[in-house]
Amino acid sequence: WRARFRLQEAFGLLVPVLRRPDARADPALFAAALVTATWAACWIDIATARHLAEQAVQVARQLGDDRLLIRSLAALCDAYFWAGEPDIGRPFGQEAVERARRLGDDVLLARSLLLYLLTIDPARSGQLFAEAIACTERSGDHLTNSVLHSNAGCASLDTGDIPAARAHLEAAAQAGQQIGYQDTIVMAIMGLVLRAEGDLDGARSMLEAALRIGRRTGDSKGMAGACLYMACLAGDAGDWDRAAALHGAAQALQDRMSIPWEEFDARRRQDSLDQARAHLGDEQLERAYAQGMALSLEKAIDLALRRPGPA
Repeated sequence: WRARFRLQEAFGLLVPVLRRPDARADPALFAAALVTATWAACWIDIATARHLAEQAVQVARQLGDDRLLIRSLAALCDAYFWAGEPDIGRPFGQEAVERARRLGDDVLLARSLLLYLLTIDPARSGQLFAEAIACTERSGDHLTNSVLHSNAGCASLDTGDIPAARAHLEAAAQAGQQIGYQDTIVMAIMGLVLRAEGDLDGARSMLEAALRIGRRTGDSKGMAGACLYMACLAGDAGDWDRAAALHGAAQALQDRMSIPWEEFDARRRQDSLDQARAHLGDEQLERAYAQGMALSLEKAIDLALRRPGPA
């Protein structure tokens, strides 16, 4: 479900079943299903995701099932992260990591580290990323390997290590190819790397490719990110009206998932919007932004894909 961007389908199938009176007949199966439903819910209904994960932790603790508890704690850490409360989620992620280390299970440890790392300062994350990636290389968990490399690429970009960011993103794409997983987020972040390297045409082409693939697969998060980075590129080119409209379109795409922008994106978004406001003024910025917000999904993608004309 995750690798094929079918989380809405998973959410629609699992959550009604979990609410049935007989759902708790097998407590271990119930808790495992709660964890799976949490992964689906995080980008669809964050309040439900948090509730499901809290239930899973409670049941797993009652059962004394350590593996189930590790998965449940990691899921709760993830739910708090996407709710915009990483500080609350961090202790749950840390407990999951510590328990997984004691078990010596590479799959559980890598996935626990993946989610715990979302809550950690990028400047302190290098050793943990290396540990997690080594776990996936031993276990053959290509999906987690791809997501870890993608997130490590973001961390490297945040700390200004552009060559490391590129290397991680290339590794993420290669791992994804092993299972037919084409992650638009990886492509979108590579667009930022190209932007940082001064290749604005290459960045635009990469983001266009990400948007086209995201539209085909239904990857809402990848499309929102790519549209946001397109807005930043429009600002780089001094096309502030287009930048403001693209920011509105990106926000509309993000709102479809009921989650706030990650800090990685929020800083870039705010910086670009501040520059647009300085050039356009409040009234013109708000007008263009509102026009972008009002676009349908297809119209928003069309706007992002439309090449700006000559000045």
